[in-house]
Amino acid sequence: MVSDLKRLIEQVSRDKGIDRDTLISTLEDSVRSAVKKKFGPKREIEVAFNDQLGEIEVFEFKNVVKKVIDEATEISLEQAKQMDPESEVGDTLGLRIDPNIFGRIAAQSAKQVIIQRMKDAERDLVFDDFKDRKSEIVNGIVQRFDKGNIIVNLGRAEAVLPTNEQIPKETFRQGDRVRAMVLDVKKVVKGPQVILSRTHPNFLMALFENEVPEISDRIVEILAAAREPGSRSKISVRSSDSDIDPVGACVGMKGSQRPRSA
Repeated sequence: MVSDLKRLIEQVSRDKGIDRDTLISTLEDSVRSAVKKKFGPKREIEVAFNDQLGEIEVFEFKNVVKKVIDEATEISLEQAKQMDPESEVGDTLGLRIDPNIFGRIAAQSAKQVIIQRMKDAERDLVFDDFKDRKSEIVNGIVQRFDKGNIIVNLGRAEAVLPTNEQIPKETFRQGDRVRAMVLDVKKVVKGPQVILSRTHPNFLMALFENEVPEISDRIVEILAAAREPGSRSKISVRSSDSDIDPVGACVGMKGSQRPRSA
């Protein structure tokens, strides 16, 4: 029968996309922190997740001595022999500790460490996901506004569309869909910050590449792009196929430019 703890680890790993070994390591660290907090930093503690039993095991190691001077690190030979008849002076004896004796405060401490580590792991996943997506177009939903900046929900992450990367006179309301280009990804204290842009020339180029098959198929190449966001844009194109008109491919039917949301 799968234990509640093991089931929880597997569920969090599946739902949050966090590596199972990372979660187990986090859990072990949190329990170790709780034990140290309760018994003091001098204790030699080892914490390990028993995958077969689905539970955390905690051991305290003490040196076997004739006469105990420091109870935090030593155990008498007489006591040691009661636990292990083959114990000798100079041996190190591992004593199993019941995690339930940590109490409510220790359990809360462990919970807080787990939550923090999970947040850190999620932040790392978000950063790894977006760090290689610069110049890529993403779609999101306007979540809120912050001093002129637009906070965009990208699903697994929040992104910022700064005021200077917004098209002049363009307005959004909460809940509106927005299309933008990933301009940069930074690691900050609160987690990875994804910076978006709707004014960068590369945004225009990416839009054309997404919506003009000849460009995505590399038959037509964009040589350069220039913009006055919200006013006018220009791109320079050429074709590798003499039968394909690069301008006609980009302009589309009846002279209407294909890319939208630029």
